[in-house]
Amino acid sequence: MNKLSIIFSLLLAFFSVSSTHSQGVNFSDLQLNIGIFTGVMEDALELDQNTGLFGMRLGGIYATYLVGQGVLFEVRTPLANERNRLSLVSLNSAMQPLQPGENPFERIGRQTRPLTSLPQENDSTEAYGLYQNMMERISKVDYSIAVSKAIEQASVSVRSLRTLGNVDDVEYEELQVELEVMRENMQENIDQIGALEQEIRVASAATNQADSVESEVSSRLDLLLGKIEPLRQRAMSRAVELKAETELAEQRYIARWHDEVSEFEQNLYMVMCNYGSTLRALPEDENISIILKGLGEDSETTTRRPDKIHILLKRDVQECQQGEIDIAELRERSEHYSY
Repeated sequence: MNKLSIIFSLLLAFFSVSSTHSQGVNFSDLQLNIGIFTGVMEDALELDQNTGLFGMRLGGIYATYLVGQGVLFEVRTPLANERNRLSLVSLNSAMQPLQPGENPFERIGRQTRPLTSLPQENDSTEAYGLYQNMMERISKVDYSIAVSKAIEQASVSVRSLRTLGNVDDVEYEELQVELEVMRENMQENIDQIGALEQEIRVASAATNQADSVESEVSSRLDLLLGKIEPLRQRAMSRAVELKAETELAEQRYIARWHDEVSEFEQNLYMVMCNYGSTLRALPEDENISIILKGLGEDSETTTRRPDKIHILLKRDVQECQQGEIDIAELRERSEHYSY
């Protein structure tokens, strides 16, 4: 017998077995059973009561039948969408790393167009000393970078808290206003120091004015620096507080989500036990398989949200419905895994 004959014989045997098996299935009755059971599950699991944007359903069940294997239900729940919130929170944090940057006050002298030439060391010892002293004090102010980072981190935390449902719209707006006031204060201080720097340039260039302006400029600089430090401390403190709130909110959200998934799975087995007999036309030796979309356990090997799969034997479902085993036993007998 040549290879072509062997392949043909195997295909013929396969289709003969499939045909024999399918002849024992009343597809019309089975389709009707599956349709009824799908509706029962959606109602019992409250999947028909959740709608999203534009009235689109967030949950639903899609079923199909595989000859020789059984019926397959693909279940989409709002829990998968709730899980996506965690991904959004992680993305927000990942997109705003606290990278070191240049102190803007070190750029003031480079960015501001001088009104006069800069004083040189040989022009006037007093003028040069005034310029060097004041500019050194300004350049050492580690302010804008620290405040900017803190405000941005706080802003990320506020968005995350809103995503997780820990702040409502009113609280969100109040927090945004608070952060915006900090930004405005920061910019105001930067502008004032920039203007003061220009005055220092002018006074330092006019050597006869160095003595008269040194005390005044120094006092104004002290006043500005005195306003800067409290703002820096307030911004950094607020960032730490909001970050801690976000981390706690995320932990609670994850714990609550896992509890809700466990409760959903328990209800699923209860539905199987109570109403699984609806699938009367399903052959006794076949399975009832359920795919819970996006509810599987996370894996370090993939970034895709895995599904949770449950496979039950029809005869086990019947035994549960008849009271021979309880729901816990039904779940123990089933195969379930994430993929």
